[in-house]
Amino acid sequence: MFWFIFIAVILITLLWILFGPVIIFVNTESKRYSVTLPGIFNARVIPSADLFKIRGSVFFIPYRYNPFHKKPKKPEEEKPARKKRSFKLSDGMPLGKSIMHAFRIRKLHLNLDTDDFALNAWLVPVFSAVNSENISLQANFEGDISLQLDLRTRLGAVIWAFIKTKYNSMLNQ
Repeated sequence: MFWFIFIAVILITLLWILFGPVIIFVNTESKRYSVTLPGIFNARVIPSADLFKIRGSVFFIPYRYNPFHKKPKKPEEEKPARKKRSFKLSDGMPLGKSIMHAFRIRKLHLNLDTDDFALNAWLVPVFSAVNSENISLQANFEGDISLQLDLRTRLGAVIWAFIKTKYNSMLNQ
């Protein structure tokens, strides 16, 4: 009975990781930046004197990480030379496009000043055409820049997009 419950909990956790919402939230006015998989993972970028620190939790166990904290380096061993693989930008375009389709914009509010009056004037009709219920883009002439973004996806959808694109590229070779 214990093994059945243990396997069921692990299976439910894996399904939640695959099909639960991954929330990416950015708010430049309040300086709040976070990535969350509710109940499993949470990471926040906290502005500090070094530039930023990362705080979060994994399964409710808190952690802190300072990417600018210097650790003593160990002497590195010499590694054998590897073949350089050529990569073309066109190789990643279908993959990037399919992964972008896995993301959903829940809220986007952008208030932008480019410091170029002509460009701002050109952006006003473009932003008006793009605006919808969840998307609000504004060009201003006052020097204000702010972004509020609530982006959602599911890890399973991103993995599926990756598998589908790789499978299609194998068929087209």
